[in-house]
This record gives sequence, structure tokens and C-alpha cells, in this order.
Amino acid sequence: MTDDDQTPSIAPHAESLITVDVWTDVVCPWCYIGESRLHDAIAAEGLEDEVHVRAHSFELDPAAPTDTMRDNVAHLVTAKGMPEEKVREMEGQIQAMAQELDRAYVTDRPMASTRGVHRVMQAIGEGQGIDAATDFFLDLQRGYFTATSNPFDVEAVVARAVDAGLPETAARAAHAGETHDAQVEADVREAAQLGARGVPFFLFNDKYTAPGALPLDAFRQALRQIADEARAERAQS
Repeated sequence: MTDDDQTPSIAPHAESLITVDVWTDVVCPWCYIGESRLHDAIAAEGLEDEVHVRAHSFELDPAAPTDTMRDNVAHLVTAKGMPEEKVREMEGQIQAMAQELDRAYVTDRPMASTRGVHRVMQAIGEGQGIDAATDFFLDLQRGYFTATSNPFDVEAVVARAVDAGLPETAARAAHAGETHDAQVEADVREAAQLGARGVPFFLFNDKYTAPGALPLDAFRQALRQIADEARAERAQS
């Protein structure tokens, strides 16, 4: 974790000791692992009512096709030039990490551009607030890795957006690229300005940054230290 001077929600609000901004993509395996570890660390430290998690857009692969869908293995073989055996080995390793966290993880998944989902998240955030947008996005991400939802099924994404309070017409417009593309770009630029080169990327209390899926103990230590610092600052104010 580094000090940065540049600058599904657990605790909702300004009274929270800790705000965690996370840049993430719905198809990012390490995001799924990292966010699972973060949530487990929050629970282990007894901070469920003291931490506010906010999701931000970041495309894992901006060049992913928008008009076709491949499986994740074929996508990495084509996009990254990785041997299929290596991809499957990597997927198995991540699955084992997820199982250590008591999380399901399917190794065969669809893959395409996630830009439309990010635009819908931005529209929900604008209309219904950051908490609704975060819940929408992280629920969709969990569903993707557990094979209970498909972020590339436009109708399913629109239905989830409507459940989050976004009008159907607004959800369809955002998904189609008619709105909220600039907001996605703004999130990506902010991450880059903070030093992010990939995701997940975490920002704690607008001050400390942490790239990657930190180990559970590292998240616990970070949360403990930041909570102590925040309590001390409140006591002095």
C-alpha cells in the first residue's frame, strides 16, 4: 500500500471511518478475488458498519470485441498469445484461490467488450447514487464468476439496471453507447492519474493506494491502520 497525495457498499455514508474506491471490471478474475478478500477482511476486522465501498469503471481489455463473443480461454489465446494449456492452468490456480475464500468460480466463461456494462453502471450512479451503481456492478461480477448471470446478455443487464432504479430507456441508451461514455473515460483517466496500470486498484480514504488483489492479511492490516488513523483524526477535530 502506498500513500498517494494526488489524490456492494458495506457502510453507506459520510460517517464511515473508511471509504474504499475500487477500480474494477466485471470480467476481471483478480478483481473478483481482490474484492472477496477485501470484504472478508472487513468482516474479520469487525468493520462492516465502518467501511463504504465504491466501484469505478476500468476496462480490462478495451480492445475486446463488441459485436462477437468468445469464451475466456479462446479470448486470452487470441488477445494475449498465451498457450491454451497455460490459460487453463492459470484459471485453475485462480479457482483454487477462490475456493480458499469459500467462493464459487467457474473456469469457462463468455467474453466480449464490457463497455456497455460500465456505461450502465455510470447511468445508475448518476440517477440512483454510487451505492446503487456499486451494488449493481459487483452483483453482476459475482454472477459472472459463479455462472449465475451473463454480463453480455443485454436484456439481463437492462433488467438488473431497472431493478436498481434506472428507467429502461435510460439503461438501453447507456448500454448502446448513446450516453455515459465520457463518464467511463473519466473514471479510467482518474485511475491512471493515481498510478493504476491494471485492476483491481484500491484507494483508501482518498489517500492510500493499493494495486492488485492483496492477500487477506494485508487487507486486514491496512484496514486496521487506516481505521485507527481515522479515529485519531476524529478525536482531534
